[in-house]
Amino acid sequence: MYGKVMSACLQGIEGQTIEVEVDISSGLPQINLVGLPDSAIRESVERVRSSIKNCGYTFPMDRITVNLAPADLRKEGSSFDLAIAIGILITTGQVPMDSFLHTLFLGELALDGSLRPIPGVLSMAHAAKKLGIKRVCLPLANAPEAALIEGIEVCAITNLSDFKSWNNQSQHEYIFNGINYERGELSTISADEHNFVEDYADVNGQHQVKRAMMIAAAGMHNILLLCYNCK
Repeated sequence: MYGKVMSACLQGIEGQTIEVEVDISSGLPQINLVGLPDSAIRESVERVRSSIKNCGYTFPMDRITVNLAPADLRKEGSSFDLAIAIGILITTGQVPMDSFLHTLFLGELALDGSLRPIPGVLSMAHAAKKLGIKRVCLPLANAPEAALIEGIEVCAITNLSDFKSWNNQSQHEYIFNGINYERGELSTISADEHNFVEDYADVNGQHQVKRAMMIAAAGMHNILLLCYNCK
């Protein structure tokens, strides 16, 4: 049995789309990862196995080969967890393949199937758009960042079990609109709504961030500051 989904990783500061191929055949139960994965990707085997089982899916007791293509490009990070899990579920027929056409999968899995945010989503989403990918499925915490790329649909996922009821109709429940998102507490706030009186001189630490802001202000450059889990 064979299946393929799309994912991405960072190459420097640029995003690089990656094909995640999954082949399941008879043999001793094991998972082989090929395609120059780093240690974080190799460790994803146990995260994927546990999350699939803990979310109520069936993990195949067969020989599983996962290829990350192009094979000559070294891959790093934990952004492939969700793609590998979805590839296994598609190949075993537990989720419908036709619902994931032109879709990119990003995200690190916890052992209970919940998704954790990853760095570099903006660059990866931009690379996906250039390839003609129309949708990105990623952790809820990363949704505002990916939504900055126009022309691509962002589906915010909180848990691997969200895909149990996934079809062409229900997937619209997960589309991130950026304002008062009903499945989370994320919202967009205009800077014009507040009168800021604080000064950067009052900020303790964050020397690299303050230096970046000074350089951007001096050269009239664009700059984007992101913070996860900020209150």
